[in-house]
Amino acid sequence: MRWLQSLPNIFMALFPRIRTTLLLSYFVIILICIALISTASFYISYNSMAERVETASAQMVRQIEFNMDNDFHNKRNLLLAPYYNQEYIDNINAYPGMDSQNKFLFRQKLGDLFLKGFNITPIPDFIRFQIYYSNGELLNSSDNTSFGSASEVLNADWFRQTVAKDGLVTFSSSPGMYATSMLIRDFSNPISFIVVRADYTFGLFDGIRQRADLTANSRFLILNDVNQPIYDSAETSQPEIEAGTLAQIKGDSGKFWTGSSDAKMLVSYTRSQYSNWKTVLIMPKTEIFSPLDKIKTTAIWTAFAALVVSTILSLLFGRSITKPILHLYKTVNHIKRGDFSVRVDIKRKDEIGRIAMNFNAMQDELQKQIETKYVYQIKLQQMELALLYSQINPHFLYNTLDSIKAMADYYKVEEIGQMSQSLADMFRYNTRNSNEIVTLQEELVQIEAYMNIQGIRFEGKIDYKQEIEEELFDFPMLKMTLQPLVENAVFHGIERKRGKGSIHLKAWREEDGVYIQVSDDGVGISEARLEEIMDSLRQPLYQEEFKLPAAANMGIGVQNVYARYTIRYGEGFHFHIDSRKGRGTQVTLHLTA
Repeated sequence: MRWLQSLPNIFMALFPRIRTTLLLSYFVIILICIALISTASFYISYNSMAERVETASAQMVRQIEFNMDNDFHNKRNLLLAPYYNQEYIDNINAYPGMDSQNKFLFRQKLGDLFLKGFNITPIPDFIRFQIYYSNGELLNSSDNTSFGSASEVLNADWFRQTVAKDGLVTFSSSPGMYATSMLIRDFSNPISFIVVRADYTFGLFDGIRQRADLTANSRFLILNDVNQPIYDSAETSQPEIEAGTLAQIKGDSGKFWTGSSDAKMLVSYTRSQYSNWKTVLIMPKTEIFSPLDKIKTTAIWTAFAALVVSTILSLLFGRSITKPILHLYKTVNHIKRGDFSVRVDIKRKDEIGRIAMNFNAMQDELQKQIETKYVYQIKLQQMELALLYSQINPHFLYNTLDSIKAMADYYKVEEIGQMSQSLADMFRYNTRNSNEIVTLQEELVQIEAYMNIQGIRFEGKIDYKQEIEEELFDFPMLKMTLQPLVENAVFHGIERKRGKGSIHLKAWREEDGVYIQVSDDGVGISEARLEEIMDSLRQPLYQEEFKLPAAANMGIGVQNVYARYTIRYGEGFHFHIDSRKGRGTQVTLHLTA
């Protein structure tokens, strides 16, 4: 990495002129970018094509297997003909006790049954069918051929496998052909049975190979249950599949690459659950990725053309670009030394000219900001703080005076005295000193007076309780913190609620600071209105034009408290409102330690 970091310095030492350095930098950067893009494109194309080919080959072998299984299933159904007529099953059981004439008639009738079945729907690759009794005797053959004597038939592998499967179709092969065979018997008689065998050419597989539209050197194989090739679509001139490749074909399905770099092949395979044979598709890598040669050639010519064009353009425009940049650089050096009087003298109208114009404007603004910004911000903060203090909601005073007037009309002298005394205590608290910081105890006395007034006004509708940790009574806080929050709980929560309501004031300390919480079980706030309130709190406090917040729906009380604490405590203050329509509201202040 060190040599890479020192490369620009080496360029500057060898080529001190910015034009030459710019030209060589363009050349190197474009060369690297084209090389990276070409490499990445080739790599992505290679992997994408490999993935698509692997997926396509897997789908192809599954389709071949599906077609083959469908054909095998149809051929298996042809062997079930005797089960459709109980007479044939009865004759199979009675065959050992028949006389020679009846045996002949049964064999003839049985042969006609299968001959009719194979002729109704002509099968192009059908060779013959043969019917053997359980003792190995040949009962009938469509072409009068046999596998030998009865003992030879009984010892034949295909016959023993068919008997062992006891009614399931068995698939076997021999050079140039394959066969399906099945045992047919009365389910109550395991001794007397017949075995029907049908032989076929490889026409089925040849047809599949032609429909699959394989490339010239691609091939597909059919392997039996011990991975021995039954059918190979390759020409006789192509080499046989290596034993090591066949050994890798394991399990029900899969794919893998095999062979050397020059003769690498993609092998995809799947095993039929019906015949237990495997369908294998082999595709040479050279034929799969031959389109990538065109991509590689195109990338090389594109890179060469891009290098030529970039060199010409760098020579043509290098001087016009570098000269004003150098002039701008000299001006920056003057400013760096503290000389703000110098300006960039560039008459161009392009991007460099606009940069020069904005640079000059930036110098003017910077000089102005240095002279006025700090004083302006200090005055702005003082003004906003004064405005925040002036936002005491007169709503409370109006309601209190209305209540006093109403009670005076009814001559409730004692309650008027209590309310007047509490009101006097509250105004005395607000006007007796100008200290902004008070204790939590002083705020609680203010809240007691306030709730005394509201308790008389609402005639016991509000249940107020507080839960304060004793050590927090002397905790310092801003004056008029709790009253706006409790007032919001009364007028926007409890007053609109039917029946009685409660307000709970709680303060406690945790490891991360002090928490003060005002909660009520009033009407709550809708999600949309709560989002509007939180959006208004997120607005920046310091704006060129300070606007007083609207005093509706928790507006002024919450914003007053939030703004005052944010100005004084900054990141040390956190504010949260939790409310649901009809479930009440909870306002929490968190002051970090």
